[in-house]
Amino acid sequence: MYITEQYNMYRLAYDLITTDKYEILHMNPQTDELWLEKYERNVSKVIRFIHKGFDWKNHLKTDIASVFQRVKAMKRFFVGRNIEIYNVYITSHEPVDDWQLLKKPMQLKEKKPLKMKVFYLTEDNFIKEKTRLLNQINSQAQNEPELPSLNDQEKEVSLYKIKMSNLLHEKKKQYENVFTFGKPRFTYIFIALNIFMFLMLELNGGSLNIETLIQSGAKYNPAIVEGEWWRIVSSMFLHIGALHLFMNMLALYYLGTVVERIFGTARFVIIYFLAGIGGGLTSFAFNVHVAAGASGALFGLFGALLFFGIIYKRLFFQTMGKNLIFILAINLVFGFLVPQIDMGAHVGGLIMGFIAASITYVPNKKNIFVQIVSVVLYSLIAIYLALYGLHVHI
Repeated sequence: MYITEQYNMYRLAYDLITTDKYEILHMNPQTDELWLEKYERNVSKVIRFIHKGFDWKNHLKTDIASVFQRVKAMKRFFVGRNIEIYNVYITSHEPVDDWQLLKKPMQLKEKKPLKMKVFYLTEDNFIKEKTRLLNQINSQAQNEPELPSLNDQEKEVSLYKIKMSNLLHEKKKQYENVFTFGKPRFTYIFIALNIFMFLMLELNGGSLNIETLIQSGAKYNPAIVEGEWWRIVSSMFLHIGALHLFMNMLALYYLGTVVERIFGTARFVIIYFLAGIGGGLTSFAFNVHVAAGASGALFGLFGALLFFGIIYKRLFFQTMGKNLIFILAINLVFGFLVPQIDMGAHVGGLIMGFIAASITYVPNKKNIFVQIVSVVLYSLIAIYLALYGLHVHI
């Protein structure tokens, strides 16, 4: 019966959500279609439920092909590198011709192949096919001993739809809140401060003048060895030439606004300074030349976003993940190929920015053990870099 088929589908889907921790990706109450996903061991298990039957095998094959294409189009929404599709049809009848071969595992031949298994649940085989599905996905959900009355089934279907719709809405709201936790106030303050300091350099001898840079607080190893450690911080706000300033401020605008919105102003400022200090210390340890610029702090913002990607892996790769990693890789390769670039500051800032983000953690989440270990790790690396720099340059 129609309402029983609906009940069986929504009850099964809800059991997988509550028992096996599947997440809702998509829900269409009008067509009775649901998409769930669970990520484990680098595999995304995608379950597509639909309350629909087919009279002929070819019609079923066409729908299966469309599901493959839809999954291909939605690949970026899935966390795992490998995707396993469990295509579940719930209906009153099977196709009249020989369709059983479609129950064999299928695979779409690609660089990262998509795998699919089909389950066709009818009144006659419901328990058998449901058990096959639960076994295939290693589910802890249990078979229901008996069906409620038709009246109760109808009520529960409505209730399941409301519950799952609320879960989907809450998930969407949570994701939106992740990107709007803070407002980018200090990003603009840092940009203004960097521009102000650049103008001061230009008015006092020029930003390309080494003597002016040293007098204004650039990273200068002999002075740091003499005790002027404040240069590690002051050098973060000085830039050598207009192009250097423009490129760094452009990066600060795009990276800073994102990081400050995600982490909030206080965490952003802590990450920015800890990453900048880490980059400055790395430059002091491994680069003998006079250096200045916000690059260490900027690469630290890359590190902070990578840490965010670990905590919110699905959201990270659905939004900025692949582009961010690509841009970061280009910057690192370019930096190693161009001798004039201070790669110590870049790599040091990236690593220390990641550690700094693990110290502050992300809003509304915490892991005291990880945060304490990160504080110790940051301190040990900073002390080592300082001592190593002193040893090399004295």
